[in-house]
Amino acid sequence: MYWRGVIKRDMEQLQFSEDMTLDKKFDTLKGTLRHFSLIPPGGGGILTHSLASVTSWLKVKEADLSGDGIESLINRVESFLAQGKLSEAADTLEKGLKETNAAAVADDWVKRARNRAITEQALTLLQSYATTISIT
Repeated sequence: MYWRGVIKRDMEQLQFSEDMTLDKKFDTLKGTLRHFSLIPPGGGGILTHSLASVTSWLKVKEADLSGDGIESLINRVESFLAQGKLSEAADTLEKGLKETNAAAVADDWVKRARNRAITEQALTLLQSYATTISIT
């Protein structure tokens, strides 16, 4: 519990708010991912980007988790986030966007998710260690 307080205090000092969580960042990233997933690997001109913008805005959300499309990928990542599986969410997004124009857009989020997963694992380890010491 001590470390959670320290981390929370440090986050406040760095002016991180509760709204800056990974799931909220992912929500803002989804539209951009949809847009860039529609652009061919070689890039595209103004018309391609315009059509991608309109199409991504009109896209209907799919409920399928098993497909290969961007909506299925987004649904899988959201499912992992809801379960608190940050590492799996990052891996799924990275693999699903591999060799697409959207991969570069998601790179920062993937790094943050992995760093957060590592931090949470370290925090759990420290709490277990502190509990063990206090018992003995």
